[in-house]
This record gives sequence, structure tokens and C-alpha cells, in this order.
Amino acid sequence: MRFIKSAVVMLSLLAMSAAMAGEVKVEYKDYKKFTDMKPANEVRGAYEKRTMASFDKMFADLAKELPEGYSWDIVVTDIDLAGDVNHMFTQTGQQIRVIKEVFIPRINFSYTLLDQNKTVVMEEKDLKLKDMSFMSRIGTSRADQALEFERVMLERWFKDNIKPVVASHQQKTAK
Repeated sequence: MRFIKSAVVMLSLLAMSAAMAGEVKVEYKDYKKFTDMKPANEVRGAYEKRTMASFDKMFADLAKELPEGYSWDIVVTDIDLAGDVNHMFTQTGQQIRVIKEVFIPRINFSYTLLDQNKTVVMEEKDLKLKDMSFMSRIGTSRADQALEFERVMLERWFKDNIKPVVASHQQKTAK
């Protein structure tokens, strides 16, 4: 009996997660002019592609938390990664990205969030997102992962700003 209850709970959770699957489209406007998307020790073009792919994944992961049928269009206009590329070379002759509290992560973007009926749920032009306390928000075990500070910043913003509005919108449209 306990197994059946566990199976029912698991299937319910799977059904709920399947119902949460918004779509996202991300565009990078004039990314060559972004404040800081500089590689430390890699070819610039490859680093830019890899960095944009990482942001695409971050936004896609957030969109998975949106209800099915929702679409989220994002236009990124600037990125300033946490840290700064240190122009002092290491002993091996490579530059490094130095992370200090004064080099905060920032991202500027505009977005439109539509529900399944193509009704605008939220829209914001020229949002300037930054995290001045980024060093205190992340454990040292995760701080060495690429773009972790930016990921945490976006997740916090999404949880605090997008999720409550989406929940309220769903309640209003369900009535």
C-alpha cells in the first residue's frame, strides 16, 4: 500500500512538472559592445558563443518553471560578468578573471512574457539587473563554476519578480 501511495505521489509530481514548461527566445543585441564578456585565456569568439549559450541555458531553465503555453521573449542589451580579467599575467603567461566584491555581475535586458492566450502577463524595457551582494550569496563549493554568480542573480530575480506575477495572473484567469 505504501508503494502505491508513493507511486501516486511521484506520478502527480511528474504531471505537475510536465505542465510547467514555458518557452523562451533569447536575443543578444550588439553583443560585441557588451561591457564585459572578455575571456581570460581563450579565443574571444569561442568565449562569447559559450557565454551566450550558458545564458541561453539559464533562461531556458527558468522558463521551465513557467506554465505550459507561456512564452518569454528576452533581448539582452548588455552583460558585465562578475569579476574582471586581470591584465597581470600568471606565471604560466595566462590572464585570469579575478572575482572581487567591486566587480559585481550585471545584465541589462528587455522582456515580454505572454500567457497561453498571447496576453501580455509582464513586460519590462531596459531592466538593469545587478547583484551588489553576490559574494555573500553563494557557497564556496559552487563559486568556481562558470557564471555561477550570474545564474544565482537571475534565479533570485525570477523567483522574486516573475513567479509571483505569474501565480497571480493564473489565479485571475482561472476565475
